[in-house]
Order: sequence, then C-alpha cells, then structure tokens
Amino acid sequence: MKKYFKFILAAVLVVVLVVVMVLIKNGNIVNFDNRAYNVVTSNTNTFLDNMYKVFTFLGSTLFIVGACIFILVFMKNKKMAGVIVGSVAISTVANNVIKLIFRRERPVVRRLVEEHSFSFPSGHTMAAVTLYGILIFFVMKSRLNKKARITISVVLGLFPICVAVSRIYLGAHFASDVTGAAITSTALLLVETYFIEKYYDKIEKSK
Repeated sequence: MKKYFKFILAAVLVVVLVVVMVLIKNGNIVNFDNRAYNVVTSNTNTFLDNMYKVFTFLGSTLFIVGACIFILVFMKNKKMAGVIVGSVAISTVANNVIKLIFRRERPVVRRLVEEHSFSFPSGHTMAAVTLYGILIFFVMKSRLNKKARITISVVLGLFPICVAVSRIYLGAHFASDVTGAAITSTALLLVETYFIEKYYDKIEKSK
C-alpha cells in the first residue's frame, strides 16, 4: 500500500477533479465561485490591483518559460533541469487539452487582465503549482539542513497560492478554475515524483 500511495492519492484527486467538472457543467458550483470571488475582492484598490498583477506574472507564460530557460542554462545538473522543465511541459499540454475539451468561458466580472483562451483549468495556476511544486520536491531531497529545506519550501509554496488568488482577484478565473488547476497539477506531480524517486540517485549524481 505504501509503495503505491502516490498513485492512490493521484487517483483520488482525479475523482475529485471529475466531481468538480460535473458540478461546473451542472451549474452547481456557482455559489462557491461567487462567494470566493466576493471574499477575495472584498477590498479593492490600486495597490492591491498592482500587487496581484505581480503575483499573476509569477505564473505567466513569459515568466515560466523564462524560468525554464534559466534552469536549463544555469543549473549544473542537466538531468535535474530536464526533469523540472519536462514536468512544466507535461502540465502545459494537459492544461491545453483540458481547456479545449471543457471549453468554459471566462467569468463576467471586473476584469483587470484580458485573456482569450478558455477558463478551466487555470493555466497560470497549473504552471505555478507544477514549477514551484517540483522545485520543492528537489529542495526537500537536497542535502541542505532541515531548517533550510523547510524555509525554502514554505517560501516556494506561497507562490502558487498567490498566483491562484490573483487569478480570482483579477477576474481572469472562477475559483473552481484555480481549484481544478491545483488538483490536476498535484495529481500529475504525484505520479511524476513517484518515477523520479525511483531514479533519483542517477539524477542527483548526473552533471
């Protein structure tokens, strides 16, 4: 059971994702989306507008691609760099496929950023959860002391949360969009890290 825990948890998340999709299609998640939007936008001002635009940039295509190029060029361990970038690529493909299948329109609210793709699931959130999530995985596997590993991981973990909230605040996504995105990326990461762990010694020793 322990050996396949990640697969079991990933399967559970897939079931939850399907439930979320069904609720969206049936219109039974409107109250959740509206309440989440009202909470996030209960206070709006120019400072918050700009702050959330900065947060959303951390999950943007420009930033994520730039980060991947930086990792590929400057990371000494090229296999590890390839695994990180590969995880982001898988997440991106999955996001685009689901968007095209689901074809959900964007919310009609106060919109501070313009997006032209479909709404579900949030691409920014999926990219952020994947990139920062895989970085956390490698940080926790590193030889840094425990305090450093935990501190860095907590900081990295805040980024996808900020990105997800920013997408709601800016009117780019429903709360269920970012929820579905987080679930999808987490499920993918669970499966990916299962295989990465099997070959971690080879990856870690590679230069």
